[in-house]
Amino acid sequence: MNKQVEEDKKVKLLKEVADIKHEQEHVKSLLRDNKMQELNDYLQGELTQKHYVEKALHNMMNPNMPVTIYDNASNAFNFLEILKREKEAELEKEILESDN
Repeated sequence: MNKQVEEDKKVKLLKEVADIKHEQEHVKSLLRDNKMQELNDYLQGELTQKHYVEKALHNMMNPNMPVTIYDNASNAFNFLEILKREKEAELEKEILESDN
């Protein structure tokens, strides 16, 4: 694979990981500040739109659907953690492959 393409892919993955960390912090901040309506709007709006397919797959695999806003926030945070770890693993794989 072209070196520039490899570097672009790594940069894209780094940005995705940073974005996910920011999303996690935003969820925690809204919850901590007791901004429940804003949290609900964020979870149902922007977060759902950005990760629609991944969220749908996560929810299909999760047998316990959230009941309260706290459950929904916890579910979203866990979903983002899984997504972040997947991106970090993909990034690590890219780094290892480019070293060879």
